[in-house]
Amino acid sequence: MACPTAVLTGPEERLLTALAGIEVDRNLRRDFPEELSMPSVARRLGVVRSALHKPISSLESKGLLDSIKSNVIGAPRKKTVLLITKKGLEVASNFGLIEKQTTKLNQILGRDKEIEAICRAFESPGIVVLTGLPGIGKSSVAKAVYSKLEQEKKKVCWHTGSRMTSTSSLIDSWTDIPVSENFDELGDGFDPNMVYILDEAQEIHRRHADNIRRVLENARHAKILVVTRSPSTFSSLTETLKITLEGLEIEVAARIADHLTEEQATQVAIALDGHPLAIQMWRDGDDVPIPGTPVADFISSTVLDRLDINTAQELEDLTLEPFPISRGDSLTDLSIDNLDDATILKWSGSFFESQHLIKHVKLASLDEDKVRSIHERLVDRWSKIEGFEARGHEMHHRILSGQSVSKGLAEDVFDNLGPVVASTLLSDALDNEERGDLRILSARAAIALGEAKMALRISEGLTEQADRLKIEMESFRLLGKESRFLAAEEELLGKLGEPERSQVLIRGAVRLHDDRLPGPINRDLGDKIVQRLDRIEVQVAQLDASLLASDLILRYLVASNLGDAVKAAALRSEIVGLIGEGHRRLEEIDLRLKLKSLSDVNSEDLEKKLRRTEGKHEKLRIIHWVFAAAGELSPTWAIDTHKSIFLQDNPPIRREHARIEAFSWYWRGLYDRDQRLRYWSEAAARLRLIGCSNASVKLIERIYHEVRSQRQ
Repeated sequence: MACPTAVLTGPEERLLTALAGIEVDRNLRRDFPEELSMPSVARRLGVVRSALHKPISSLESKGLLDSIKSNVIGAPRKKTVLLITKKGLEVASNFGLIEKQTTKLNQILGRDKEIEAICRAFESPGIVVLTGLPGIGKSSVAKAVYSKLEQEKKKVCWHTGSRMTSTSSLIDSWTDIPVSENFDELGDGFDPNMVYILDEAQEIHRRHADNIRRVLENARHAKILVVTRSPSTFSSLTETLKITLEGLEIEVAARIADHLTEEQATQVAIALDGHPLAIQMWRDGDDVPIPGTPVADFISSTVLDRLDINTAQELEDLTLEPFPISRGDSLTDLSIDNLDDATILKWSGSFFESQHLIKHVKLASLDEDKVRSIHERLVDRWSKIEGFEARGHEMHHRILSGQSVSKGLAEDVFDNLGPVVASTLLSDALDNEERGDLRILSARAAIALGEAKMALRISEGLTEQADRLKIEMESFRLLGKESRFLAAEEELLGKLGEPERSQVLIRGAVRLHDDRLPGPINRDLGDKIVQRLDRIEVQVAQLDASLLASDLILRYLVASNLGDAVKAAALRSEIVGLIGEGHRRLEEIDLRLKLKSLSDVNSEDLEKKLRRTEGKHEKLRIIHWVFAAAGELSPTWAIDTHKSIFLQDNPPIRREHARIEAFSWYWRGLYDRDQRLRYWSEAAARLRLIGCSNASVKLIERIYHEVRSQRQ
């Protein structure tokens, strides 16, 4: 029964009703429909996103709603997703907001034998590879396996492969273990009681496919179903049970074509050898194919031939798109409707692509010059469309049309679509043209994905030694090889003149201070920071004002943390002389130092300061200082305030905002033990993305310690 105390306000009731009315394919797990994202929910309710913060926070506190950052179908980066809980569904049902929902077994015709064989195989660890022609029903069988296992109260996890799948995104969707290039370690992180399903594995870009294959092969204690077309790197996995789907038996195949008469259905099923998708595409008025007609020939001569000229041309465009698109992005509404009526489109929420069977047949009919001309046309189209996703499409088509990719476009894709999309596109771009700027971005994408060894391999192609050394430094830091990091840095410093040399030293000192998990600065770290700053050889007057301020502030923080009051006072006077007593940066430092002990601060004063402070990230920064001072004994008001502010959907604008968001995930994990692994895994990934490799590595160590302690 629903909790009797669950009284809903008007906004809460409207939000709960909107969410309860959305059917969620639980097979997708962390790949959720776009309709559940906060922006989509806000649009549907006709409100701005900020209007949702209060009802979301209230519904979460009542246990009726969960808000998480998750993969969204068709979106290249994570979004805030709103999920109604079981308790929320009960409340909505009891209040008459929805009909009681029930879970039904996903049943398909004629595949009982294969479904039983796969489920039986998972009585023990191992990999099952399910292959077959495009459209033969592989994904449907996988979903039926998923449903059957869930009906048997077994744990199952799903991931749909695409060009946006990397090792890190796959591991993130399957486990709470951060990605690592130690594949044995990753394999040990899989739950032996979980069945993992990887659908559409052939869609994974070659840039990531080999690493993912190695992960699967090293997961010796896991139960994994890989669904893929042949040939692909996954269809040749060794030591696996291979099941190949053939056409359905004619009697069964005829039953799936409910739009045909029994006689027509039987004739078509025989002619197309029981291929389920091809049978569904046959329309009354089409010629019945000669028995034994290859499916590809039927698609070309019948299904595609009936399309009008405009729709056929737009289908050509669609088959060359790298990612699913939505209405208004490219195709006309008329073409979308025509293609949908012909069962040619495959939908994922509000996003669509052509059925893989159609794509396979259509691409085979196009010669190289035709393909290039289509890519050129799509470059022109996407370059006129606004939005980050459009830049990803534009970059893809520029590469495959043989055009050069500007550094600005590549950086836009990296910064706004993330390292997974950037890594695949940059890999293609480097095949097209060898350029140092693209190689540097490609290496940076690898580092952001935790692939330090890959970054080192990519950096070998850099001709500028300084550029190579910078990538090596980041990679060695991520690998925890401090001696090699220091050697690379010394070599770099020897090649730089001023002011670049001083910039490297000061920024390196800032990174030493920032690249750590929350806690006081100890003597060893303080000495390292000061020793690095002491290596600056230029006169103070020659330093840029911002760099000089960073130098003095770091020394001040170290002296204050280590209890050197005399030195701290002298340094503070220098800082005041440089930036002024009332400067915002100095006020923040003073408050931060004052918050070393909560006993010295009035909680009421802190709450007032938070109310006066503008901006999500500025508020979070202050609460993080409270957390750092109080540790696991932080006051309830601070924890609750942090959670409500964190939920605000304000994207980071500056680099420091991204760092604050990364540590927000860390603090949420500290105070929410049930979700700790998920929150900390997200924090580790975000820390790595912004260059805090040491903090990421240390947090990953804590995550693995947590995993081991839970399993003991």
